[in-house]
Amino acid sequence: MRSLPTRRIVAALAAGVLLTAMPAAAQVSYRLGGAVAAEFGVAVDGAIPVAAADLTVRLDGEVGAGFFPDAVFVAEAKARYDAAAPEPFGARLGRAYATVYLGPVDLTVGNQVVAWGSVDAVNPVDVLNPRDMTDPVADPADQRLPTPLVRATVHGQEGVTVDLVLVPVFVPSTLPGARWQGAAVMPDLPPGVTVVGVLDPVTAVPAFEVANMQFGGRVTLDLEVGGGADASVMAYRGFRHLPTVTAELEPTGVPGQFLLRPRLGYDRVTVLGTDFSVVLGSYVLRGEAAYTFSADPGGTDPAVGNDAFAAVLGAETNLAGGPFVTLQVAYQRTAPDAGKAPDESLTTVLAAKFEQGQRLGLDVAWLHDWLDGGGAVRPRLTYAFADGLTGTAGATVLYGPAGSMYGAWKDNSELRLGLEFAF
Repeated sequence: MRSLPTRRIVAALAAGVLLTAMPAAAQVSYRLGGAVAAEFGVAVDGAIPVAAADLTVRLDGEVGAGFFPDAVFVAEAKARYDAAAPEPFGARLGRAYATVYLGPVDLTVGNQVVAWGSVDAVNPVDVLNPRDMTDPVADPADQRLPTPLVRATVHGQEGVTVDLVLVPVFVPSTLPGARWQGAAVMPDLPPGVTVVGVLDPVTAVPAFEVANMQFGGRVTLDLEVGGGADASVMAYRGFRHLPTVTAELEPTGVPGQFLLRPRLGYDRVTVLGTDFSVVLGSYVLRGEAAYTFSADPGGTDPAVGNDAFAAVLGAETNLAGGPFVTLQVAYQRTAPDAGKAPDESLTTVLAAKFEQGQRLGLDVAWLHDWLDGGGAVRPRLTYAFADGLTGTAGATVLYGPAGSMYGAWKDNSELRLGLEFAF
């Protein structure tokens, strides 16, 4: 849940942007909507991963008297009660921002989601927003969390668009739930040292100060290639949203016996990347690549994360009379600590979307890591009972050999049922 001071900052900045675009005789129109949803799940080991009710309230509005608005605003609040969670009730601010159209510049201030990149499974250049990793195998698009930021989008000549972002407040990603966390890994211990317990972790989150402001930019060029294309380059200076975990030994007062204290730190990084998309006949090709520079390129400091590289190439098409199909291949490599092997993965994601009339839909996704043999299969069925009323039934099947990430999660394979009414 976002703290009260941060909510006040977001509200004040968004209100200031709106006031700059609101002359005395401005017309304001708005729409109030939202959704009520319920979700229940059961895992193969008998656990109940979710038993939740959700409420989302959203206000959308426009300012201006012409055909095109001078400004738009969005305010969204979410509340959730999940009987299966350690803390059942939670409420948070969702998207809450205002956009003013100043000629070729769109200025947006507030709690936003800014999704950079072209692909939708592994996104190396999508680094601005933290993620809700409570369920690490959830749809990546649903994991993005809004965060306070200032965004200026400049629409230039000759198909050039410049996107500039300032993130004044660091918001970390939500860590995976206990069911997804493996056993604690013990550090190398000197002779005669015994660990007799594990203490609560200490988390060091970057403070709200000028030196810790994050910023980035992306330049996109529209190209007359094939049926249409675009290419982008980006740069980002900020922090990783997932922590680097280390551990320290604390004495107990008994010779040779120590307690283990995990420490979670968020590394400052610089990310340089590129992405593209191009239409070739009935196919769309997409790709991304990014290199993350850390403060420990040699891997000599275990408290600091290492450099990383990721690249993705994908294609999608609508088969005649059949499903919409997407295939993506992703390679990821994290540089090792000194004297150790790098962490690598080579993953394919194959997804198909079937639609039968206006009511019934089926999505199937298969992810497989070719280096460790693990993966996941996710079928999901949706049915529109009436206008605004949608039911879902989905499963997540996790597999893999011992020692693989998905293999370690096999007992978390689950079935979920949901019902949502949008108003």
